[in-house]
Amino acid sequence: MTAMLTSFWRIERIILYMTYVNEIEKYLQQDTNRKPTIMTSVDEVTFVIKPTEETLGEYPQHWSQIASELAEIISEKLSLPIIFGDYQALEKKAPAGYTDGFTFKGMPYYFAIAWHQTNFTMGIILKISASALSHYKTSYQDYYGEVIDVHNIAQLLYADYYDLRLSRIDLAVDYFNYSMSVNDLYQGLKNKRYIITNHKGCKNISNISAQEVNGQAQTMYIGSKKKNVNALLRIYNKYQEQLDNQGRYMHLTKYCNSWVRMEASYKGNYSNQILTLLLDIDNPQDLSKLIVNKMIDKYCFHDAETGQPLQFTSDLLKGAGIFPELKSLNSRNNDLLSTISYLMKGSGLFPLLTKIEKVWGTQARNHFIIRLIQEYETNYTPNPDVGLWLNKFSRELEKFNFEDFLEDAFQIFYQKNNITPKDSAKKPKSDVAD
Repeated sequence: MTAMLTSFWRIERIILYMTYVNEIEKYLQQDTNRKPTIMTSVDEVTFVIKPTEETLGEYPQHWSQIASELAEIISEKLSLPIIFGDYQALEKKAPAGYTDGFTFKGMPYYFAIAWHQTNFTMGIILKISASALSHYKTSYQDYYGEVIDVHNIAQLLYADYYDLRLSRIDLAVDYFNYSMSVNDLYQGLKNKRYIITNHKGCKNISNISAQEVNGQAQTMYIGSKKKNVNALLRIYNKYQEQLDNQGRYMHLTKYCNSWVRMEASYKGNYSNQILTLLLDIDNPQDLSKLIVNKMIDKYCFHDAETGQPLQFTSDLLKGAGIFPELKSLNSRNNDLLSTISYLMKGSGLFPLLTKIEKVWGTQARNHFIIRLIQEYETNYTPNPDVGLWLNKFSRELEKFNFEDFLEDAFQIFYQKNNITPKDSAKKPKSDVAD
């Protein structure tokens, strides 16, 4: 083992957290027996910074100027101008829904800090692709002589004058030299020889799909690829991908027999729960344990007949740290979700809005909604049941961002009622980029 690897923790089959890409190359070179090896990392990440109402006021003027100045402060927090040089306007497409932004002349991969020119509620997005994140970590270490990773980035970005949110994070687990293939996993799941469970043993019933080449699955997905889905697992042949695309890490294929990657992409309420955990992490080893923990939180592979975990899952379980489980909306508060669902279907609210709109027009419809709010603010007095409900649930619910909660409530409503929302009818999810 090299000096750079002495801090890594071992199991029967080694699990490495790579802070510097050269470390895995050194280890694989030295491992002449090509033993099964697991590597954990964060693949890509997207943060959203939203200034608080106390900071900006309810309807801030000159938002575009404020956003530009705040974006530069964010850049300086991460030493981006020092490492990558001058600012450069985004030449490629800005993150979905955003209009203005910049990158850096010395950043060769997709990296964007962006905002909407007029819509301050969208905040400022910091979107870092997988290649850009790797390049940033390497460049930061070369410049400062210090390791930096996603938990450090989150902590540098945290401030009390804005809300920091994590809209997406992709957690990667690489399996080197394991006797498995993507196609075997896919066929085993299709034929029900294998099952996927969460950490509690509950079966994962997510949709399973694959991209096949000559009848062989090269990439498979557990879950839906729709934008508003909070969890998706992608499994693919990283070995073949690097060879086919002459990838940045193609040279690693010389030192291993196989290389399968699993990427768990978390968004919305799941990613924000992970952010809370990242803010308390202070070393690479704990970050690795968090990555493992959140992989097995949702995705444990078992033999359907024996119930025993497959070898790669069994090995991964040995490297899991102890962290709170990811909680779905359904587990938070069914009563509130049911009430929101009832308003949309069953209360008669939408039919009433339709009647008003057809008779008097859209302005009348909007006036009616505003008038209801005025009536609520002026004359509504909550009954004792409301107080009891608040005492029971408010402390737990206030931990979550309301916009995420509401958008996820809509998604649950769509799924339960078999509704495919029209794009034009959707409220854009301002904190989730493609």
